[in-house]
Amino acid sequence: MKAVVLRETNDLTVCEVPVPQPSHDQVLVRTTHCGICGSDIRYLRGDNPWAKQTIGEKHANPPNIILGHEVTGVVEAVGSQCDTNLVGKRVAILAFGTCGKCKHCRRGEEHLCAETQHLGHGAGWGESDYYYGGMAEYVPVYEKWLVPLPETISNEAGALLDPLGVAVHGVKTANVREDDVVLIVGGGAVGALAVSVARARGAKYVVLLDICDSVLPVAERMGADYAANPLREDIAGLIKDLSGGHGAEAIIDTVGAPLMTYLPLLARGGTYVTMTVTSDSQDFKTILLAGERTITSSCNFQYSDYWEALSLLENSETDFCSIITHQFAVDDALEAFRVAEDKAETGAVKVIILF
Repeated sequence: MKAVVLRETNDLTVCEVPVPQPSHDQVLVRTTHCGICGSDIRYLRGDNPWAKQTIGEKHANPPNIILGHEVTGVVEAVGSQCDTNLVGKRVAILAFGTCGKCKHCRRGEEHLCAETQHLGHGAGWGESDYYYGGMAEYVPVYEKWLVPLPETISNEAGALLDPLGVAVHGVKTANVREDDVVLIVGGGAVGALAVSVARARGAKYVVLLDICDSVLPVAERMGADYAANPLREDIAGLIKDLSGGHGAEAIIDTVGAPLMTYLPLLARGGTYVTMTVTSDSQDFKTILLAGERTITSSCNFQYSDYWEALSLLENSETDFCSIITHQFAVDDALEAFRVAEDKAETGAVKVIILF
């Protein structure tokens, strides 16, 4: 079968690999759609974003990772202990499983478990010739990871469930409430999706920033009141006007901007969430935290966030597929990655690989 294989850092190829055989508690899914996540690009460039974002450690990547975790498809076959009625069902895939035993899992913080098995990330699988992911014609997954898609949700839309779950978790971490002014930094897929999540939670104004002008109309289609380029516009003045001088109750940074860039715009009692941590030093005055302002991070999502994302897809009037700017056949996956990585040139927000 064809697969998009990361042989090693900066060495991505489309090649033939063996069709996987599902174990007794797994099913084989025939992939139809798989999104390119920002983490896929970081894996390509030698980073391990799961380890960095989740447990704050630097981990090396194994060879031969089949990338992709934003996956939908059709169940092709099932293992001996799985429900045979699943064959032929359209499904999305909840792309990670955890130990269920550690303190974080027992607390319902499964997204913080260090013993995660993650589809398309190479994490938690031990030694293997290939680490299977969604950018392949077939992918083996545990039956309990399957999410049957309602008739009202297309496979294309279902491929957005993973980044939408990340957006749900980020917005919840920011404690967005009714009548809040929300500032979102970064107009990639998660940022754009976070606009709609914040709107669904009752935000009064949602402002999204990006230095790439071509992605700003996508944010507006997702419900942003203002989509602005901070290189040209007075963002501090805008937030002051919208908030009556109080500041933004929630700031969600999806790109890792220096804290001092936007932290001064945070209202008393507000929450600043960074979704991209770095090893760079940050220099800011703690007076900016007066009035119980909070700085925190957000990584991945809890399982409940994924189900909330599914409910949003099913019930919201928002056309979430409007963030999909490019689609490529698997044979053109290398070009798909180039387009996804160079959004300044291409205007890419979400790029989907088709099978």
